[in-house]
Amino acid sequence: MRLNLDYSQLKQNELNQKEYQKKVRDIHFKLHNLDKTYGTTWVDWPIVYDKKELLNIQKIANQIKENKSTLLIIGIGGSYLGAKAGIDMLAKKSSCEIVFAGITVDYTDLAEKLDELKNKDVYVNVISKSGTTVEILSTLNIVERFMKNKYKIDYKKRMIYTTDKNKGFLREKSIQDGIETFTVPDLMSGRFSVLSAVGLLPFAVAGISVKKMLEGAEKAYYDFSIDDIEKNLAYKYAIFRYLINKKLGKKLELFSTFSCKFYSFGYWLQQLFCESEGKDGKGLFVNPLSFSTDLHSVGQFIQQGSPIFAETFIHIKNLSKDAQISNVSLKNPIKFLDGKNMSDLYTAAYDGTIKAHVDAKVPIAIIEIDEINEFNFGYLVYFFEVACATSAYLLEVNPFNQPGVEQYKSYLKKCFKD
Repeated sequence: MRLNLDYSQLKQNELNQKEYQKKVRDIHFKLHNLDKTYGTTWVDWPIVYDKKELLNIQKIANQIKENKSTLLIIGIGGSYLGAKAGIDMLAKKSSCEIVFAGITVDYTDLAEKLDELKNKDVYVNVISKSGTTVEILSTLNIVERFMKNKYKIDYKKRMIYTTDKNKGFLREKSIQDGIETFTVPDLMSGRFSVLSAVGLLPFAVAGISVKKMLEGAEKAYYDFSIDDIEKNLAYKYAIFRYLINKKLGKKLELFSTFSCKFYSFGYWLQQLFCESEGKDGKGLFVNPLSFSTDLHSVGQFIQQGSPIFAETFIHIKNLSKDAQISNVSLKNPIKFLDGKNMSDLYTAAYDGTIKAHVDAKVPIAIIEIDEINEFNFGYLVYFFEVACATSAYLLEVNPFNQPGVEQYKSYLKKCFKD
């Protein structure tokens, strides 16, 4: 992975000021040395994850794959966004289909999905650390009836809960009903839980190598375990985000990519940063964009609208597939592409967009990886987690709580009581 801040509109000495070095050292200590009650279980997770549980995850995943089943995942927010990001990016041809439910209170969506599953072999993975999330439990109530009708008394063998290790409704229900259960680690917020059982079971069912993914995260752990902002790209990127907000006055960060494989990853990033930073009237609002599609919609606003944006490009250097554009007639407007490859067009579109956005004075960071694979996915997940926690601490907010979300949940329940 490479980080390019040449178009950041910030000088090198601004990014490396002693003032930020001291702050970063303090943040580094918080992340690596304080007890886990701060919500930092994820920090050393790539080197301390439960290897016994991973073997059981792979065993259950193989069982589901052998039956060529559909895995219905019930989860919302951090309980599904990371898994969807990895599956959309990495899953190729798999014997299993992954379907996500519990992400809306519009029953139409769930009804259509269950109708499609009537004649398919189905397993269900319910993901909720607290085991109290209304959207998840209400969806489970309906799905459980569906599974009982479909499989009678054997339905429980097809249910899997991913929840708190010791407490909560789902944990108690799993003991009562004899449900297979995996663990959301203690003091690990959902948005930081992608590389735990929350994401690993769906990844394994989708035929993705979770071992390579964890190896990528482990490499990132060691790369970002130094407190020197000159050498630690996650800290340097966090300082970039802090300065574009505080010094340049930007309020919104675009996560832009020309690879459709990264679109869902952008929505995981949106949750990661918005839920971690958006407190006390602070933080950058994060919005994912998929180019070229969005160049033909919001692209105009980026270049000539209100100057509220900064932008992070995630660029994949080597695409996995390519094709030549050939036999283009003289009268065809794309005659200049004759004999070129689609990868040449991809590169030109990327370079041209960077230049256009630089002309528009949009501060830009570029994160580049060589190719899309499991190792790089794990590496990027850990990179962004470190950068996000650091960004929040620089703003002097707690990265690991979500009081606004809890308030919405409280009001939702109160509406029924009233």
